[in-house]
Parts: sequence; structure tokens; C-alpha cells
Amino acid sequence: MTKGARRMLATMDRAVAAWHIPVVGRAKGRLIRRLIDRHRPRRAVEIGSLLGYSAILIAGSLPAGGRLVCIEVNPFLASLVEANVAEAGLGKRVKVVGGDALRAIPFLPGRFDFVFLDAVKEDYLDYLRQLEPKLTAGAVVVADNTGIAGKAVAPYLEYVRAAGGGWDSREHVFGDDAMEVSVRV
Repeated sequence: MTKGARRMLATMDRAVAAWHIPVVGRAKGRLIRRLIDRHRPRRAVEIGSLLGYSAILIAGSLPAGGRLVCIEVNPFLASLVEANVAEAGLGKRVKVVGGDALRAIPFLPGRFDFVFLDAVKEDYLDYLRQLEPKLTAGAVVVADNTGIAGKAVAPYLEYVRAAGGGWDSREHVFGDDAMEVSVRV
């Protein structure tokens, strides 16, 4: 990860703590970095970007030549993500798409080997189903907030945890919250 990306994440850590804005944060960030280090994805997609914290974390952790597409429904936040990613020195590695993810996913070109879900929790399963034809074998899907939004993401969790469903899935608990990490088999 570049010095600029680390500096930007540290600045954002301080700001979101003061303003009580929910972001991935350091503990979950360590898990994401470990997953990227282990699986070495080249093309990633993030659904829901808020301020760009996780975009900076993911793009900064991807191997050389890696690219990230961020989909953010709020136009103001999408422009903020672009600005924060550029400030972190990662503008050339990240493409921000403004709009509803369920409408944008079908138009994404190419295939992906890393997905980060952090948008409308009730839509996690729909996001995944739209992305599945675009995912490589061994693709990693990380779904955030599966602990605090357990009811909303229940259909998603049932799908990725189903025996023989094509996913090897595991929950990672972070206090009162969790992330579900699923690897396509």
C-alpha cells in the first residue's frame, strides 16, 4: 500500500471517529488486506462506497496492475469517493460509477475476482446473483455488516452457506458485527 493511501486512511479514521460515520475501519480492513494478499485478485468491484475508505483500502492492497470499480448510488458521495481516491494517489486504479448497483452491474465489462458488498443490505443476494456470471473461479466475495444486519442479509447468508451451492463461506465476527467471506468453488 502506498504512503499516500496509508496517510489518507489514517486521516479518514480520525474524521469518521469524530463524526461517527460507519466505515470498514482497521480491524475489518486487516481481514480485507489478508484476503487480497492470499488470493491476489486483479479486478475488484465494490458495491457501496460512502466516502471511499474501503475503495482506498482495496485499491491500495491490490497487486500491481490491479483495478477496482466502485458503484455508489449517491452522486455527491460518488464524487467524494473520486476525490478521496485521487488524494490517496490511487485515481488511476479506481473507476467510480455513479448509480444504482442493480442497474449498473449488468453493464460492467469483464470478469471480477474480488467483490466487496456494503450497500443496501436487503439487496446483497440480488447483487451477488447479478455478479455471478462475471466472477472467476476462486473469486472472493466479502459482505459487510452481516452481524448487525442479520435479518436483512439472511437470504444472502442462506444462499452462500448452502451445501453444494458453489460457495465456501465463513463468518468473521467483529464485536457486535460480522463479515461473511465467500469463495467461489
